[in-house]
Amino acid sequence: MKKLVIIVAAVMMLAIPGTVFADLSINPNAVRLSNSYILEGRSVRIYATSANSSTNDLLGTVKFINNTTGQQIGTDQPISVFAEKTDDVFVDWIPYVYGTYNISIKLVPWDIEIDDPSNNTASISATVHQDTDKDGIANSEDPDDDGDGVEDGEDSFPLDGNEWEDTDGDNTGNNADTDDDNDGRLDDEDALPFDPMEWEDTDGDGIGNNADDDDDGDGVKDASEKSSGTDPLLSDSDGDGVQDGDDPFPTNKNEWEDTDNDGTGDNTDTDDDDDGIADSDDFNSKNKGPLIVLKNKPNFVPVNSPTTFDASSSFDEDGKIVNFEWIVDGERRSGEKIEKTFEKGSHNIKLVVTDDKGETRSKEFTVTAINYQTYLYFLLLLIVISLAFIILFNYIGLAKKSKNRPKRTKS
Repeated sequence: MKKLVIIVAAVMMLAIPGTVFADLSINPNAVRLSNSYILEGRSVRIYATSANSSTNDLLGTVKFINNTTGQQIGTDQPISVFAEKTDDVFVDWIPYVYGTYNISIKLVPWDIEIDDPSNNTASISATVHQDTDKDGIANSEDPDDDGDGVEDGEDSFPLDGNEWEDTDGDNTGNNADTDDDNDGRLDDEDALPFDPMEWEDTDGDGIGNNADDDDDGDGVKDASEKSSGTDPLLSDSDGDGVQDGDDPFPTNKNEWEDTDNDGTGDNTDTDDDDDGIADSDDFNSKNKGPLIVLKNKPNFVPVNSPTTFDASSSFDEDGKIVNFEWIVDGERRSGEKIEKTFEKGSHNIKLVVTDDKGETRSKEFTVTAINYQTYLYFLLLLIVISLAFIILFNYIGLAKKSKNRPKRTKS
C-alpha cells in the first residue's frame, strides 16, 4: 500500500509543473567493516555508501548508531551526492567492551519531502573479541590475558593486570589485600605475610618464630634460654654487646669472656690465660703462650761428637708455634731441633719459642762437654786393678787355709 502511495505521489509530482522527485538511499549490501576480526579497545572503520537515483545533486547526513548501547558512533557525516552517483561515507569506532553489537546506518536527506524514507536505513552486526590487556591478541589466543607477566594457568586473576596471586583464597588479590595470608596480622606488620602460621621473625632468618627453635638467632636454642634464664627473643640478654651464644656469662653484663675457661670472667680474673703470669706482666693476657718440651736435656755431652737437641714436641694450646731460636754460646740457630759439636768445658744453651700471636717463652740450661775416652780408660784401669786385688786376696786366703790344715799320719 505504501509503495502504491509513493508511486501515486510521484506521478502527481511529475504531473504538476515545477515539481521535482528526488531520492537518496543507503545501499545495505555496501555496509562493511575495515576489519572482520575486531578486538576490544582497537579502532575499526565502518563504511557505508549513499546513492542518488535522481537527476539532481542532493545533500544529506549519515548517522551511525550503536543499537546495542543506544549511542551514536562519532558525529553526523555530511554527504554530497551528484545526480545518479554514489558517495562513500565512514566513521571510526573503538569498542571498549567485547561482545556482539548491532549497528545501524541512517541517512537523513536535507529535503525529506521529496525523498523515499524506505531505503534510508541499513544495519550490520559486529562481533568484538575480548582482549583484556589490549596487546592485539584476543584472550582466546593470548597465554597471558591481562599482560601482568603471569600466564593464565598460574594467575589467580587472569583478567586483572594488577593481581595474580591470592594467598588466602578470599578472592581479593594480594596487591589489594591488606592481610594476604589471613592470619589476622596486617601485611605491613607481618614478617611472613604469605604464611598464615607465621607473623613474627625476630632474627630475620626467614623462619617464623613458631617454627624457629632459635628465635633471636644467638646460637642458643629457645628451650635452653628459657631454662637458663636468658631471653629467647633477645640475642644479647644482658646487653653487654656480646650475643648469648658467644657469651660465657649471658646474664652478667660485666663479664663476657673467659679465656682460660676457669669460670671466672676475664674482667675479674687476674690471670686470664692461666699461664702463671699475671695479666699486668703478661705480653698478651688473652694468649697462653707456647709450652717448651725438650725430648732430651743432658747435663753432660761428649767432646767433639755431635749432640742433638730436639724441641719438636713443644706446642701452643691456643694457636701454633711459628719460630724456634736456639742460642748456643752466643751462636743463633733456627729450627725445631739442632745438632751441635762441643769442645771440652761448660756451654750455655737458650731456646726461645714464639707463637702466632707474638708471645715468647724461653728455657736456658748448661751442658758440660767431657772426654769420655779418658774416663773410660781410667774406669777400665780401675776395674783391672780391682780385679787384681780380688784375685790376690783370694789367693792369700787359700794359701793360709792350706798351711793351717793338719797333716795325715800313717797307721
